[in-house]
Amino acid sequence: MQSINSNLIKKQYEQFSIKNHFKYQNSASLVAPADSKLLFNISGGVRYQNELLGLKKTDLEKVSSIQECVRTDSLDKIGYSQRHHLFFEMLGHFMFYLCNEKECKGEFINFAFKFLTKEIGLDKNRIFVTVHSQDNVTIDVWKKIGNTNLILSDNNTFVSPYADKSALRTEIKWLKNDNSLVELWNLVFTQFDSKELFKNPMNFIAADSGASLERIVSAYENKDNNYENSMWKDYIDYLTTLSSKGTIEDYRRLADFFNTSVKLFNEGIIPGNKVQAYVLRKLLRTIFDLCNKLDINYIDLIDNYFKFAGILSVTNNEVLKLLKEELEKYQLTINNGIIQAQKLIRKKGIENVSVNYLKSTCGLPDYIINDILNNEQMILVKK
Repeated sequence: MQSINSNLIKKQYEQFSIKNHFKYQNSASLVAPADSKLLFNISGGVRYQNELLGLKKTDLEKVSSIQECVRTDSLDKIGYSQRHHLFFEMLGHFMFYLCNEKECKGEFINFAFKFLTKEIGLDKNRIFVTVHSQDNVTIDVWKKIGNTNLILSDNNTFVSPYADKSALRTEIKWLKNDNSLVELWNLVFTQFDSKELFKNPMNFIAADSGASLERIVSAYENKDNNYENSMWKDYIDYLTTLSSKGTIEDYRRLADFFNTSVKLFNEGIIPGNKVQAYVLRKLLRTIFDLCNKLDINYIDLIDNYFKFAGILSVTNNEVLKLLKEELEKYQLTINNGIIQAQKLIRKKGIENVSVNYLKSTCGLPDYIINDILNNEQMILVKK
């Protein structure tokens, strides 16, 4: 989702990057490069992975981007967590073995801190940073900046799974109104030519970073929960007008999953049973289940989405057609499963029918199985 503030921050970041001699690049595809072993770009650094590990030579020395990302490893957190989303955008800046540790860390950290405090005006007193206790160079950089909110943490490390490289990290965190800290920006310095930290330090080091646009917008608007910032609130409020059932988390999940599904459609992904296509199919079925739980017609779900999401490359009618086709297939699957389960229960008795059978063979989702077990009744799913 986009808003006036999110678009403003993105534009400021592009201009700030260029002013500081970073080559700004537009977002790459959501689909990860074939050699990354990932389905989607899960961070801004995935597309530069080989350059950061020194496995690929590049003419670029300093680059920045705002990368569109999808992470599917925490689906259960979506809607419940205040800070996680399935689809998100990540501000990042990168340096590929341009200078030594002191120069690299000085420029890299100052870039992030100045953008947050000077360009978009975040209160520097609410910014805390974590640093490895043995990372004296980074500690010195932060002290020269004037940030005294230092937190020493020996968890600020990274070991590459793909090459003999390891790194030290520093995190920029934001103090929320409830006095808890949320990570805004993670800066990673690949500086050891070994998987063992502090072994074989390199003369010239690499650096990469990632900062959630959604979290930065929340900090900018002084919101503790991403779903309450301007990128999400209006659409979620709209969804709550369609039904009085469920919890606020249900509506947040519905908004998040639907937003991601549209993004995947925009990538040309069509629901199916393999790789990225299967992820989209799973999301759409979750959307259908949530709509059924909340008694929301999925046409209503779509109705005002584009008003809140901004201009997309796929037209409303194209998305609507694809969504309807997929969700009608799922609806037919559920209804056929209910008929199959009815026949089985009449034959064996409900006490002799296993939940696993209803799930795996009949293809029924949990909420329908629960209705069966609680009420011993099954009603076909309506459009």
